[in-house]
Amino acid sequence: MYLSRLIIRNFRSIKELDLSFNQGKNVIVGRNNTGKSNIVKAIDLVLGENQPTYAKSENIVESDFYSWKVKTVVNNADQIEVKISNEIFIFCELTRNTGEELDFNEIYKCYGYYKYDDRIAKDELGTLFAAASSINSDDLDRSKKTYVNPKLKNQKPFEGEFQDKYSFAFVFKASRNNEGLINKSIRFLYRERPDCDWVMAFTAPIRNEFMQSAIIPSFRDPANQLRLTNWTWYGKLIRHLTNKPESAQKILEAFKKVKEAGDEVFKEAKDNMQSSALEVAFPNTEIDFQFNADVKADIYKNCMIYVDDGFKSLLTEKGSGIQSATIIGLFNYYVRNIAIKTSALLCIEEPELYLHPHARRVISDRLDDFLDNNKNQVIITTHSSEFIRTTKQDLNIIFAKKDDSRGTTAAPINVKDYKFLLLDNNQNEIFFADKVIICEGYDNYILSWVAKEKFPRILDEHNISIVSVGGKDNISKMSKMVINMGIECYVLAAFAYFLRDKGQEADKYGSVKKHESIQSLKVDFFNQKCTYGSDGSNIFAKINSLRSNIKTNAEEKFYKAQKIDDFNGCDANKVKELADLLKDLRLHGVGILSKEIEDFSKNATILPQGNKIDLDKIFEISAFVENGGNISDLLIISEMEEFLKKILE
Repeated sequence: MYLSRLIIRNFRSIKELDLSFNQGKNVIVGRNNTGKSNIVKAIDLVLGENQPTYAKSENIVESDFYSWKVKTVVNNADQIEVKISNEIFIFCELTRNTGEELDFNEIYKCYGYYKYDDRIAKDELGTLFAAASSINSDDLDRSKKTYVNPKLKNQKPFEGEFQDKYSFAFVFKASRNNEGLINKSIRFLYRERPDCDWVMAFTAPIRNEFMQSAIIPSFRDPANQLRLTNWTWYGKLIRHLTNKPESAQKILEAFKKVKEAGDEVFKEAKDNMQSSALEVAFPNTEIDFQFNADVKADIYKNCMIYVDDGFKSLLTEKGSGIQSATIIGLFNYYVRNIAIKTSALLCIEEPELYLHPHARRVISDRLDDFLDNNKNQVIITTHSSEFIRTTKQDLNIIFAKKDDSRGTTAAPINVKDYKFLLLDNNQNEIFFADKVIICEGYDNYILSWVAKEKFPRILDEHNISIVSVGGKDNISKMSKMVINMGIECYVLAAFAYFLRDKGQEADKYGSVKKHESIQSLKVDFFNQKCTYGSDGSNIFAKINSLRSNIKTNAEEKFYKAQKIDDFNGCDANKVKELADLLKDLRLHGVGILSKEIEDFSKNATILPQGNKIDLDKIFEISAFVENGGNISDLLIISEMEEFLKKILE
């Protein structure tokens, strides 16, 4: 069983959100303050170990209700009014796999519940939320509700309800009134298949028995996340480990010896206090000094975790990285060795916190191991590319963003279409950027050095990533993904990217390399506000017209030209038109250079003209720059500078 759908309305920064999750690994990415933590908090509210509607819990406060600003005009003056929603809805749907067993032994430890005899419409979420709000068990007579009683275990009431059901859901509602009071309620729903109507129950006594969850927020708090109670997964784990008769007896004997030693050490102080104070004021009262809690209670509740990393101390006193690794390891042990029937959800915020790159890779691998062939599910939020790298197709990447009018929004990215672009951490930076510059090859290093020299620190301050996609054929694929995520997208490429196509005509001119061209960017790229906006279609048409003219009148140059100077001797007006268009493109964030980047060389010793830049040459240039040299000493950088200037406006 896994969390397949999450719907949130009016919670924190989220006005309305409808998210689908996959089995396996789900990664929520996006820059800071987009609301990723609020998505995790919503999951924790409904599927976490705490009862969502517990009256004494302040899991919902007034600031959790979505608020927005409304501008009004009063006496010819603008006034801003803050409005706050009155209701929060969170809907979590769990999908059970075909043939998946339910752990009825655990389910029968739960309370019973009343169910509504009429079914709730399957597709009408509005009706579903309304039903969850308006239909109350107390208002119905017995003819409209049925009690599912776990005490009748011999009659298998829970098997009768759940054995043929494969969709389960929980609807949580919080509402506030004018007096500031907050009411909370939850409804439990289940059905045979997604095309069936829902059975609705008025409470949700059964949640973790379907799918055990561990939610680890960005603020690590082992004392709260590793609570030793009868109903937490950690309490069940330690109880299981200490509940074997031989183990319990050994612990009891050890506790007894510790108590005897303590009684001996503290005897003098105890007798003195007893005779001088307690016997007079509080007769028949006795004090004890103990090194451990009273063992008459459950033994497992005396357990504490210490970590020795050169200094032995409690886990609660260690850093966030060790705490995260420990909790993940314990939960993994629990679901593999104890809760072996049910599936599990591990939801963790920013697993990279306070970890160096190697440790991040280790944790990422541990999360993959936890999936256990997708029996279990992982949902993480991250700012680290280490947790996005994958060679698998089942990684579900969800991109979150926020704007003033809609609050937090999020949408999945189809990794199957882009997985070959996500094998390198350099490409994965795009998920955390406001602007992305796509380069075809090693020119991403050159452009970074130009930015460092001419616009120091600006790339990081503006949250701009420069990525290489390993060839002209990948530029359009990456740009499509970036634009679909709502991130500003720019391109830097050599002159040949303006020309060429993959037509058979190229075969006439020998070993000409055929590749995609600027035409493959499609009109959506040029219609971005950050490039040409509403004039994008006209520019795209102008590009296609000029390309067509060149191919018709100078086909060989169309396929073989490496720089604009190769057109010398052709129609001077067309050459000027081409040069002017390239300059205009660069000034609008479409960085098509007038030649190959190597042809801008000024230093034949380090970078001879015509020699392709390879990785060895990049190391050589890097050493030159790191030793105090400027990239402008090696290359004419004016075209790249004007391209960057537009992006940094």
